[in-house]
Amino acid sequence: MKKWQMGAVLGSALLVMAVGLVGCGGGSGDSGGSPAADLNAAGFWENPLNGATAAGDMTQNGGNVTGYLLLPPAGMGNLVGTVNGYHMDFTIAWDGGGSEAGSGDFAFVNNSVDKLIFSGSTPSVGTFEISWRGPSFAEHSPAGVPLAYTPASPTW
Repeated sequence: MKKWQMGAVLGSALLVMAVGLVGCGGGSGDSGGSPAADLNAAGFWENPLNGATAAGDMTQNGGNVTGYLLLPPAGMGNLVGTVNGYHMDFTIAWDGGGSEAGSGDFAFVNNSVDKLIFSGSTPSVGTFEISWRGPSFAEHSPAGVPLAYTPASPTW
């Protein structure tokens, strides 16, 4: 009887250790990608797109990026992306239903208007470019005349 109890205790301890190791972050999904050291995608992004305006907020946490974007003509959607260097692979779950994958690259530019841009592509929107405009929707400064929103300006 004592051998069985000892085996059950040891077996339980090994199971707890195995579960603990799996839950401790050995998986690749925990840390996301490896962004370039100088890349900070957090803030408000905006640019003309398809006769309307693309806009939205993005937040970066290490190699993970989340956001809520308006990308005409597809509409509004929640973005979840993984950054490796200056490249981001992402998925957008559209408010109107469905989701799709996309990818693109962040780039620094040397002019007074756009300091950081993201050039991306999705099947429904096609190629698009959005520019970092400030830390938030309330504190952004688009170049020149403020851009008009079609549909009406979403609330972020």
